[in-house]
Amino acid sequence: MIKVIRLLLLSTGLLRAELTLAPVFNDHMVLQRDQELPVWGQAAQGVQVTVEFSSERRSTTAGPDGRCLIRLNPHAASAESRSLQVSAAGESLEFKDVLVGEVWLCAGQSNMEWPLSKEMHAEVELVHASHPLIRMFNPGYAGQDAGGNPFSAEDVVRLTPRAFYSGAWEVCTPVSAARVSAIGYYFARDLQAALNVPIGIIHLAVGGSPTEAWMRRELLAGEPVLRPLTDGDWLANPALEAWCRLRGHENLDRALATGPVVPDSNHGGGPNHPFKPGFLWSAAIEPLAPFALRGVLWYQGESNSLNPDRVRQHETLFPLLVRDWRAHWQLGEFPFLYYQLSGIEAKPYHSEYWPDFRDSQRRLLKVVPNAGMVVTADVGDRASVHPRDKKTVGVRMARLALAQTYGFDLEASGPQPRSAVVRENKIIVSFSHVVGGLRTSDGQPPHSFEIAAADGQFIPAQGMIAGATVALTFQPDMIPRRVRYGWQPVPEGNLINNVALPTTTFLLEVSGGK
Repeated sequence: MIKVIRLLLLSTGLLRAELTLAPVFNDHMVLQRDQELPVWGQAAQGVQVTVEFSSERRSTTAGPDGRCLIRLNPHAASAESRSLQVSAAGESLEFKDVLVGEVWLCAGQSNMEWPLSKEMHAEVELVHASHPLIRMFNPGYAGQDAGGNPFSAEDVVRLTPRAFYSGAWEVCTPVSAARVSAIGYYFARDLQAALNVPIGIIHLAVGGSPTEAWMRRELLAGEPVLRPLTDGDWLANPALEAWCRLRGHENLDRALATGPVVPDSNHGGGPNHPFKPGFLWSAAIEPLAPFALRGVLWYQGESNSLNPDRVRQHETLFPLLVRDWRAHWQLGEFPFLYYQLSGIEAKPYHSEYWPDFRDSQRRLLKVVPNAGMVVTADVGDRASVHPRDKKTVGVRMARLALAQTYGFDLEASGPQPRSAVVRENKIIVSFSHVVGGLRTSDGQPPHSFEIAAADGQFIPAQGMIAGATVALTFQPDMIPRRVRYGWQPVPEGNLINNVALPTTTFLLEVSGGK
């Protein structure tokens, strides 16, 4: 009865708890091993705040605004269930069943969000999805299931950075796994099996969200080529993707006209919405940092690839996003691993610029330090922007992380083009990541190669594998200038390496011609 009365008093504001921590602190969480562990929140002004974990006890004084931050010493990985306790001025919080291991953030749009329950292997996988050492922070968000329908009054009220997400850490069971990102689940499953330490997945992806929604508005406004993205009301801003603005109108117009007041607490720019430039930075990223983590998994780009200008713009947006997130966490150049777009027919979906975008993602590997890319071209879906085989891409990402981040002796990338050089009447295209030589997925000669001369018109080219190269033939009267591979909305290439990882879409300038 006393507990019920206290909750009623809290809800009516007659009794207010001063001590709170950031929303990511819950029972069952995983803390990052071998790094300082920031613990932060709010308390009454000027009071002493104490944090206890394992055998460590540290204190600080809450600032004039009540904010407090304590950094615990690094801890080794541990599957021992322990409590993290926080106390201040007679109040206390206890978070139970806390483990220490590896923590990864999953972000992006719908292909990252796609739940395990809808994945093509779910019926078999969920039977075996009890993993006590895998923990998932998988909060729901306002308007999550609305699609192109108007947001409910409850959703509209939650369109503030503080209220947008709601959820807590959960132990991985068949029930909790069904709701989490399928990619995140498969990644965590394979990582845990290989590393034999607890794994924590923080999943914050939002279907349809463009890159600029995940970035600080001030950062966008400070870049001349990106400043137009922050002009005026985002719903009427022609610099933004038309599809994103249409979805915003579908979700918000009813509330704007007749319903509850739509919050606009995100530094102006029109009503709040997850597609609004800067909103997901304020709702997802800013509140999460400096929670200690190992790295980021990113699957996004569909909403930034629907016209050539947006493809080129993304080459500025993405490196800037990565640099800013890393600066915000102050963990150095932590791993930022991302998925290349797969493939879908250009009708009815507008994917005619996806080859350009995929090649841009390939080239960004040389721009963004400590980045990695997983190719998904061979597991796309001609009829859907949401390929249902997330197991293959999640397993590939785990393999990439094991090789690139944890030092396992694994080949984790498909063939990457190095150069295209004319020798006599052939173009020799050489590749990296082909120890053991190139091969094809169907046993046929390599296809989906094209060559262009000075007129820019690409024509199909026949190829032959020779070790780590492909030799392309061309007519004697042709002076080749460029070669490309997999340059279709649904890539048709068959070139793989000895661990069956596919070759990326690419475009190269040819050297050595006349």
